[in-house]
Amino acid sequence: MLMIRTAHIDGGSVALRVRRGLAAETCLGLATMRTIFGLALAAALVPLSATAASAAFTDTSNSDTGLLDPLHGYCSNGCADNGNNSPVTGTGNPVNFGFTVSPGPNSGDFLLEVLVPTNKDSSPTSLSFGLTGTDSNGSVSATASLVSSSKWTSGDLDSFLGINASPNNPIGAFAGSTDTGDTSSTGFYAYQADLGNTNLQSPSNPGVSPLLNITQPLPTGAYVVAFLNEGTTGNPDWVATANSGAILVPKGGKAPEPGSLMLLSTCLLGFGLARRFRRRARSVASSA
Repeated sequence: MLMIRTAHIDGGSVALRVRRGLAAETCLGLATMRTIFGLALAAALVPLSATAASAAFTDTSNSDTGLLDPLHGYCSNGCADNGNNSPVTGTGNPVNFGFTVSPGPNSGDFLLEVLVPTNKDSSPTSLSFGLTGTDSNGSVSATASLVSSSKWTSGDLDSFLGINASPNNPIGAFAGSTDTGDTSSTGFYAYQADLGNTNLQSPSNPGVSPLLNITQPLPTGAYVVAFLNEGTTGNPDWVATANSGAILVPKGGKAPEPGSLMLLSTCLLGFGLARRFRRRARSVASSA
């Protein structure tokens, strides 16, 4: 059955053709057809309201710089955005990790923050984290040191660090998250490394630069986030990491995956195999 859906946009209309067979309706319905319809509608809205969309994601902390999207973490052992955070796959630290910025590439003062759960850090003043790797300036050799002996247990991370950044990183997005495997955590000690003026790539070009590694093992529930100052020292414009783009060391180390995406992939694979079998059957029938 073929069904035509029409969406009215700013006085006009956009017709979306949705072919709905029984198998497709069942499978894609489970994989959230509403999401697919929303993506199609969003694609239609982009050319009609690009200006409004851009304004909706403007960083109000500095009107001179538009913030279309914040920083997102990546690494060679997982770190895929699952909607909540970006967990490492397997056990141990993120390998060859870094962050992208959108729009990118873009440069600025680059701060790296290692957040260690307070219940996993009995001696914060004696702890630091070595950083090695490469970035746009060449080899990296730096140390993430304790920002404050006080714990980050409330409010936003940028306020705790003494800067003004967007988007907000509220404590609730990190402490007690079920993704960490440690819901008893109520706060973090923050360790910071200033890597200076650094060039970050766009989200379409991850895994290129920077490529960083932390020399000390990170405990379960630790996060790595970053900030990029796209302004100046006197007039800063800090871009923060998306909460879902924060690199996480999860319990057990296996990164959770969005169930709907897995189901959608399975459905598409099944449709492809079914189509191949039908073609083969028709070929056999015609040759007979």
